[in-house]
Amino acid sequence: MSSTGEPDTETWSTTASPVAVSGSPNEPPWAELYRSEAPRLMRLATAIVGRDEAYDLVADTVGRLVRRPDWSQVSDQRAYLTRAVVNGATDRVRSSRRRTDREERAGRLVVTSSVDPTNAVDVRRALDRLSPQQRAIAYLVYWEDMTIPDVATWLDVSEGTVRRQLARAKDRLREVLK
Repeated sequence: MSSTGEPDTETWSTTASPVAVSGSPNEPPWAELYRSEAPRLMRLATAIVGRDEAYDLVADTVGRLVRRPDWSQVSDQRAYLTRAVVNGATDRVRSSRRRTDREERAGRLVVTSSVDPTNAVDVRRALDRLSPQQRAIAYLVYWEDMTIPDVATWLDVSEGTVRRQLARAKDRLREVLK
């Protein structure tokens, strides 16, 4: 990982050896796409699962997808990666919630937040109360400045679903942050 917290793309490859310098003949065909999309995917993953899990989520997702035999057949790889990161984040959030619920039932509360005690704590708690889909939609609309039709296309849901989930997210945030 680089000093900025972004993944170090020089260590990504489909084999055990590092990716060659951009444009070299040893570079896998997906390396340029990764270099251009990784920062955006990291921001999206961070908004949904938090900073601690974002890198692993993006690395696992991209690594799994680019090894698929049909990867080169995907017409909109950027949208496909976005959808896959959102789906992976949803799975991780659900898994984490199930694990936390089990531990709470067993009488062992697991503290999962390591955010500084400022206003950010309230916002993070409010965002944690949104569903993964609501967090993804809010992130794509407000931080990535995507239009509702674009978000719907990228997440493979209807525009109505995007509008409804965005409205629910705003209502929930308003309620929690009063």
